[in-house]
Amino acid sequence: MGFSASNHLLQFRLLCSSNDPETVKGSSKMSSEEQADSLGKDNHQKESLTTSEVLKKLKRYGVSGVLSYGLLNTAYYLSTFLFVWLYVAPVPGKMGYVGAAERLLKVLAMVWAGSQVTKLIRAGGALALAPAVDRGLSWFTVKFKFESQGKAFMAIAGFCFGLAFVVFLVLTLLWA
Repeated sequence: MGFSASNHLLQFRLLCSSNDPETVKGSSKMSSEEQADSLGKDNHQKESLTTSEVLKKLKRYGVSGVLSYGLLNTAYYLSTFLFVWLYVAPVPGKMGYVGAAERLLKVLAMVWAGSQVTKLIRAGGALALAPAVDRGLSWFTVKFKFESQGKAFMAIAGFCFGLAFVVFLVLTLLWA
């Protein structure tokens, strides 16, 4: 049952191309010979999706797509923030509250700049994870007896924001 990275990449490509209504509409206008020729020639073009195209595909999943992207963003920001704070630019403690707050803002700016570079990767990962997140959100909604998936989404999003806030606050106070 082991999936390799190439299997995930293939599934991601199929998901991206098969769920695009423009691709489906356009392909019906071409002959089968033209389709085969375009698949061979334009395969490289299909690999180079833009972030906005991936995010548009992700929107089709609705709340689950947004949650999938949000969960990956939470994981990215928390792990990258901790890595930069502790290893990339470590600073000894006892820097005072103002110094710690300034350092927090500098580290968050660095992490945000890095997030711009990895946005397409995170969006693609969120698109690949969206079906699993959809099943998980449905389970979470039923398990904890939420009235709707929207309310369950708000609870999970609130938890993610709260976790990030606590991590940022605790580290800032520890270095103050």
